[in-house]
Amino acid sequence: MTHFDLEEELAAAMHDRTRQEAPHTYDVDTVVTTVRRRRRRLQWATAAAVAAVTLGAGFVAQTGSGRVAAPPQTSTAPSVPERPTKPPTHVEPTRSTDPAQTLHSLYLAALRHQNPATRAAVDPAAVAALFADRAAYERIWGTDSLGVTCGERADGVLASGEVSLYRGSERVGRSARLDFDAATGRVRDVTCTPVAGHGKGGDPAMAGFYGGLVAAGSGGGEARRAQLAQEFLTDELRSGQGATAGTCSSRAPKFWLADNPSSATLTHGWTVTLDDGRGFPVEIDEDGKIARSCGG
Repeated sequence: MTHFDLEEELAAAMHDRTRQEAPHTYDVDTVVTTVRRRRRRLQWATAAAVAAVTLGAGFVAQTGSGRVAAPPQTSTAPSVPERPTKPPTHVEPTRSTDPAQTLHSLYLAALRHQNPATRAAVDPAAVAALFADRAAYERIWGTDSLGVTCGERADGVLASGEVSLYRGSERVGRSARLDFDAATGRVRDVTCTPVAGHGKGGDPAMAGFYGGLVAAGSGGGEARRAQLAQEFLTDELRSGQGATAGTCSSRAPKFWLADNPSSATLTHGWTVTLDDGRGFPVEIDEDGKIARSCGG
């Protein structure tokens, strides 16, 4: 018998043996569901099955002395390295930020920082995270945040692409536009341009009412609230909300920010955030008066 014939007979015997008595150590129903343990169980079961088949088929390979030849040695495949279940702790994934949210957070931080009463609430690390890199943070924010507001102190912001800045109800002489990093949505630069038309523009109802409240509060003239409400709020809104109309609070805010503008056929609106951090929608009617606020 040639070696080829012997190998053919051995292969046939092994095949018959496995068909007659399948290895009992491998049961697919008992394989665990987790990937790590499943790989190990499959590896162990495969090795056991090979050993069982080889032992069963070894009886046909006899030597001339009548002794059963020792089964051929099998070597198991090297262990497959497992993938980690989470990224290494030292790898910091890149996080993308919505530019609109970056603008909102940056200008609220600047307004807080420029008001001594709220300056302590500003977290420098959180502000630095809004910029594309450290150089941009140091160049624009610096130590006083005035680069964000074009060198002017402000207590009001109206943001709709271009950022209009206010002190009280008066618009300051320059407007800002942010340049964002395309990949991260963080600030790379701020461009400041002179305001045309001697400070006109923006939204008179927003700047007049909220800017007027800030000016009245800082100047000790909070009795002016009723006059501002009469001028900038609709009768329905004043009758429905009373002293809290337009702010949901009876006190005058220290600063305000309006962004996320929306428009419809006859009305337009903003989302307003005051110095206490509460944001609420404002709707302005075709007559230029605030007709809805605070979700009411």
